[in-house]
Amino acid sequence: MAVSGMRAAFLLLYAGAACAAVDARGSLGTRPPPPHDLDCKIKALAYKYGTTVVQPQMSVGQKTALAEALWLGSECPAPPTATATADPTRPEKTHHKAAEVPTVFVGNHGSNPASTETNTVSTVADAIALLRTLARPAEPKKMVLSPGVHFLGWNGTLSLTAQDSHLTIESAPEGQAWLSGGVSLGSDLKWTRGANGVWSTSLKGLLPPGVTVEALLRLEPHTRIERARYPNADTELAQWGYNSPLRLNYSFGANETVAWTRPPAGGATPNMSLFDFSTLPNAANLIKNDSALSEYNTYVGGSGGICDNWDTTDGQESYWCSNKSSGGWAEVDAEAVNAGQLGLPVGVKYNTSLRPGRFQRYENAVGGIIHAWHSQSWFVNMWEIVAQDKKENSFAFGRGGSQGGRSWCRCDQCAYAGPWCDTKQHDTRLISGGWYIENVFEELDAENEYYYNTSTETLYFKPNATDGTTPVGLELVVPVLETILHIDGTANAPVQNVNIRGVGFRDSTPTYLKKWGVPSGGDWALYRGGAVIVQGSEQLAISECTFRRLDANAVLLTGYNRDALIENSEFHFIGDTAIGLWGLTKKFDGTEGTQPRGTKIVGNFVHELGYREKQSSPVFQAKACQTSILSNIFFNLPRAAVNLNDGFGGDNEISGNLMFNSCRESGDHGVVNSWDREVFLTDVSGKPSLDPIPTRIHSNMMIANYGASQAIDNDDGSSWYHTSDNLFYSADGFKMDYGGHDSVYSGNLNVVLPYDGQNCLNIGSFLPGHGDTFENNTCFVFPCVDGRPSSACVDQVSGMSQCDPSINTVRNNRYFSTHGNASISCAGHLLPLASVQSKYGIEVGSTHSVLPSTSEIMKYAEAQLGLADSI
Repeated sequence: MAVSGMRAAFLLLYAGAACAAVDARGSLGTRPPPPHDLDCKIKALAYKYGTTVVQPQMSVGQKTALAEALWLGSECPAPPTATATADPTRPEKTHHKAAEVPTVFVGNHGSNPASTETNTVSTVADAIALLRTLARPAEPKKMVLSPGVHFLGWNGTLSLTAQDSHLTIESAPEGQAWLSGGVSLGSDLKWTRGANGVWSTSLKGLLPPGVTVEALLRLEPHTRIERARYPNADTELAQWGYNSPLRLNYSFGANETVAWTRPPAGGATPNMSLFDFSTLPNAANLIKNDSALSEYNTYVGGSGGICDNWDTTDGQESYWCSNKSSGGWAEVDAEAVNAGQLGLPVGVKYNTSLRPGRFQRYENAVGGIIHAWHSQSWFVNMWEIVAQDKKENSFAFGRGGSQGGRSWCRCDQCAYAGPWCDTKQHDTRLISGGWYIENVFEELDAENEYYYNTSTETLYFKPNATDGTTPVGLELVVPVLETILHIDGTANAPVQNVNIRGVGFRDSTPTYLKKWGVPSGGDWALYRGGAVIVQGSEQLAISECTFRRLDANAVLLTGYNRDALIENSEFHFIGDTAIGLWGLTKKFDGTEGTQPRGTKIVGNFVHELGYREKQSSPVFQAKACQTSILSNIFFNLPRAAVNLNDGFGGDNEISGNLMFNSCRESGDHGVVNSWDREVFLTDVSGKPSLDPIPTRIHSNMMIANYGASQAIDNDDGSSWYHTSDNLFYSADGFKMDYGGHDSVYSGNLNVVLPYDGQNCLNIGSFLPGHGDTFENNTCFVFPCVDGRPSSACVDQVSGMSQCDPSINTVRNNRYFSTHGNASISCAGHLLPLASVQSKYGIEVGSTHSVLPSTSEIMKYAEAQLGLADSI
C-alpha cells in the first residue's frame, strides 16, 4: 500500500501540471506558451539534430511535419526552408530487363518489355502462386508491384510460408505501390439524398460476406470519414485524456455516469502460478535475490476463470491475474482476483440530467461502441453495446473490455481519482476517465460522418465541403482485413530472407473489440495481430515502406523471430502500436527461444498514432531481447515513445534517436517507459540466467514535454539499465525506485523544466551490492513555472533513500539551480551539497552553481549532441 500511496500523491500533484493539446497540424486544443526563452532554442536544436544527424535524408514533407510538431514557425522562429532530398519512402529504381532472379509483375506495366503473359499477373495471390512454380524455396525470387493501390479485400491476406523464402516484394520504379486491406466501392454508387445533408446508398453485394463497415476512407486523398459519434471529433487528432485541456469537447466527463455496472461477484478464480527465486531449491535452480522489493524476485501469473477476459492462448498468463502481483495499485487487481470480480464494467448507467434526452432518443443503440479511459489515463477500454434499457437509463455491454491489462479502481479504493466519489459512505462505484459513444445512427449529425446499417446493408454519409457536399462520384474504401501480410513460419521451418521494399500498407480494420492479451508484467495489453504479422522468420527486412491509416497495430513480430530489420520507413495515422515485439515463454522459462531476438529498428519516422488504443507506442516490446532502436524520430504520441514491458534477456540498445511530444494525453510515464516486475529465465548470455544483460540507452535527444515526467521512466522493478551521454530536456533525471537496481546513469545532460521536486536524481532503496551509479552528469534545475513564487521552489536537485557510498556511487556531477545552492534529500532530510559530501562521503567531486544564461546552456546542449555550431 505504501507504493500506491506514494504514486497517488504524485499523481495528485501531477494532474495539476500545465497541459498541452494536439500538434500544430491538428490545432484542436490550446497549449501554454513556452515557459522560458530556452524552449524555442532547444526545439530549433532538435530540428537541426533530426535533419542533419538522425535522418539527413529526410524528405521535405517529413521536415515540414517535424518543424510543425516542434512549433517552429508558429510559437518559435521557423527553421531554414526545407530543401528537396531523396525520398526515403521510395526504393532504388531497378530495371526490369535486367532481372537476375525469377520475377513476377503484378498489374499492368504498360510498355515495359519485361511484362509478358508468362510473368505478369493481376493479383498478389496469383504472383505468389506463380513464383512457387518458378523458383525453389532456397532460390531468390521477386514480386514487382505496379504503382497504385492493390486491393486485397476480396482475395484475402497475402500469406508467406517457408516455401516463399528469399522473396523480395517491391514497388515498380514508376511509382509507389500500396497493399490495401480494403475493398473499393467504386465511384458509381447510387446515392439518395435525405434530410439534413445525409445521403444513403445500398452496399448489397459490394462487401465480402459477413463484413461490416467498421471504418471508411476515401481512396484519394487517403483521408478518414468518421463513424457517427458523440461528442463529435476528428478521431485521429482529438485529444481527450486527462492531460488534454479540451477533453470535454470530445468526450463526456467521468461524472456523466451514475455508475458503471460491475460484474457479479463470485466468479471463478484464475489458475495462478508463483515461483520464488530468492532461495534454493527453486524451479530454475538459480538464485535471484537482488531487488529490495521481494515480490520482484518472483514470477507470478494467472489465467482462466474471470481472466478469460484476456487472450491466454499458447499457455501465456497475465501478471495481473495473480493475487501476488505487485506495483502501483496492485492491490486493486489482487482484490479482483480474490473476489472473482473484475474491476471492469459490463454496462453503464448514464446521467440523463446533464444531457437531457441525448440517449433516450436512440431508436436502436445495439452495435454502438463505448470508448472509456482508465481513471488515470493509462489506457482506453471499448465495449460493444448489446442492449439499452431506457427505463433504467443504461447500456449493457457485450464484446470488448480487454484492451488494457488491468482493472479499474473503485471509489473505496482510490477516491482521489474520482472527485465525485462519496467518501462519507461505502462507495464501491468504478471510476473511469472520459468516454464517448460511436456507431449510433442518431449521432450522424456532422459533416464527414457515416453510419452503416448492418441489417439493411445501407451506408449513410454526410459529406463535407471538400466533397462538394455530394458523394456522387466519390470513391470510397472499406477496410475488411485486419492482416494484409502474414509471414507464417516456425523455428523449425522459418521464412527466411524476405525483403519488403518501398511498399505502402493502408486500410486495415480495427481490432479493439477482439480479445487482447497481457504480454508480461507491465500495465499494457496488446492484440496479437497487425497489418503485418510475422512469426517464425529469419532475416526479414522491411525497408523504405509507408504505413498509413491502419486501424490497429502496423507491424507485429510474435513468437520465434531472428534478426529482423525494420528501417527507413514512415508510420503515421496508426490506430494502435506501430512496431510490436511479443515473445512466448513457458511461464518464467524463455530458454526455448520463441521470442523476437536481434531485431533492428533503424531510421524510421513515426508520428500520429494511438488514435484507437491510447496505450500505444512507436515501439512496444515484451518477452523480446537484443533489440536495437537506432536513429529513429518519434513524436505526437498519446503514451510513451518506447515501452519495454519487462526485462526479458536484456541486451537492448536505444541510440541516436529524437523523441518528443509523447504522453500527450496521459501521465505517470516517460518518453521511454520500462517495467521489470517478473523474473524470466533466458540464455541470452550463453548460459541459463535470471539476470538480463544490461540495456544501453545512449546518445539520444528526448524532450519530456506534455504528460511525460522523466525522459526514461525506469518504473517498477526496472534493473540493469545503462543510460549515458543523452540530452534530456524538460525532463526529470534518473529515476530508479520501486525495486529497481544495478543501473548506471552517466554523462547525461538534463534540463529540468519545470521544477517538480524530483529533478536530477530520484532513487529508492537497494540491497547491498545492487545499488546504482550516478556520475558525471550535468543537470540544470529551473524554478517553478506553474504560478508558485520562486521562493516556494527550493534548490533541491536530488533525493536518495540511502546516502551510503557502499551501496550507491554518486559522484562528479554538476548541478545548476536558481540560487546555486544545491540541496539533496538524504533519507528524507534535505541537506546542502557540501553537508552531504562531508557527512556521508557521497557526491564527492560534485559541484553546484547558479543557472547560467540561455546561450551558455545551449553550448552545453550543442556539445552534448556533437553539434558545435550555434543555432
